[in-house]
Amino acid sequence: MPKHKPQRHSPSVDMTAMCDVSFLLLTFFMLTAKAKPQEPVVVDTPSSISETKLPDAGTLTILVDKDGKVFLDMAGQHTRMSLINDMNEQYQMGLTEEEKFKFSIYGVFGVPRAALRQWLALPSSERQSSNVPGIPADSTNNELGPWVHNARVAQFRMKQEGVVKDEYVIVLKADKDTPYPAIQRVVNTLVDVNVKKFNLITNMEADPNKAGAL
Repeated sequence: MPKHKPQRHSPSVDMTAMCDVSFLLLTFFMLTAKAKPQEPVVVDTPSSISETKLPDAGTLTILVDKDGKVFLDMAGQHTRMSLINDMNEQYQMGLTEEEKFKFSIYGVFGVPRAALRQWLALPSSERQSSNVPGIPADSTNNELGPWVHNARVAQFRMKQEGVVKDEYVIVLKADKDTPYPAIQRVVNTLVDVNVKKFNLITNMEADPNKAGAL
């Protein structure tokens, strides 16, 4: 008798559940992702051969454009809220809770303290315009120092409370055409507030010593 061969069928996998999970994950990331605010100034950094990488989080960045205007940015909404509470109390800025919340979620800013309320009330397109005056950092009116000092204090407080892991890494990001006196004013300010170590952002270029060894 001939042997009976069972009919073979191609295996099939029901992908319905996998598609549902994929769309759920996609929807979750679309709803929770936040776009990084655009910086109000374009900074063309100088080049160097340094291979040191900055941390992905926990940075306090000082930006200096080619005109010498100073801007400040810092990571962490909780730290920013703690910072603005301290600044509002110390300098009687008169900020409301809504205005302080706006400051905590915005990115780079570069206005004198007296103009902060007006800046917070501006539409997003105008807040990021090139017309902002920058944070005063000269010897007669240095507002950058208190911002940096209080930001470090706020981050240290958040570290003690377990909200963040590390203290701020200070970063200086200056344009390659920034006048040297503007950079010197910022460095002097950092020294005045006891910042003994900071990082300078540069564009990576090839190391000529390594290139010659090949």
